[in-house]
Amino acid sequence: MGQAFHGFPIPFKSPNSSNSLSFSTSFVFSIDAPGHGLTFMISPSMDFTRAMPSQFLGLFNTSNNGNSTNRILAVEFDTVKSNEFLDIDGNHVGIDVNGLVSVESAPAAFFSNRQSKNISLKLSQKDPIRAWIEYNGREMLLNVTLAPLETSKPKIPLLSRNMNLSEIFVEKKMYIGFSASTGNITSNQYVIGWSFNREGKSKDFDISLLPSLSTSSPSDFDDYDPISNPPEDSATAKPKCTKLMIITLAIMVFMI
Repeated sequence: MGQAFHGFPIPFKSPNSSNSLSFSTSFVFSIDAPGHGLTFMISPSMDFTRAMPSQFLGLFNTSNNGNSTNRILAVEFDTVKSNEFLDIDGNHVGIDVNGLVSVESAPAAFFSNRQSKNISLKLSQKDPIRAWIEYNGREMLLNVTLAPLETSKPKIPLLSRNMNLSEIFVEKKMYIGFSASTGNITSNQYVIGWSFNREGKSKDFDISLLPSLSTSSPSDFDDYDPISNPPEDSATAKPKCTKLMIITLAIMVFMI
């Protein structure tokens, strides 16, 4: 498991702004095998020395999972169904507040603007996926949107949740970054481009400048279907191998 953060904390509370909790971020990620996934997180601390791998995604452990004092917002891109956290399947996106029982989740998919319908996405397909996470402080609305790398941003988000982040972001400054973990299946997680803006839309980046990933994994996973054939719940399976998350930040654009 591992974590990677922006180098210094971001101010999230400004007395001169009525929209002080708003933020927008966009990033491109790739997961080459189903075990267990990654998260984008906003946290009051970079200290995750007590976090656990596997189903805990490098965020929490058995004693602090669900504690309101964690003050952590995370969006998980989960490739293993964990029954103890009430996961809906082994290929889903969820909004997590202080713990891993998501307050909102949905099977991974994107809305096709051309076909006007949702199309399923396999998170561990190796091919890069683009994600947008946006919070409107005035409307108290968090949106999470996915799409294949070469697809324009969908008009309709995958997840949309009314949330009062002032109950979570009690510190004036918070850290932004990613966490990831593996379980009984070895996998690599990559973030190859990342844009973040504290107020307003995150700046777009040129996807043609992103590096090409050599994410070939064993042929065992070529025909893997995370919904009809989910991996064994790691609550009862001992991890075979745990690799540190690999993050290649080829493009970083921050507007704070």
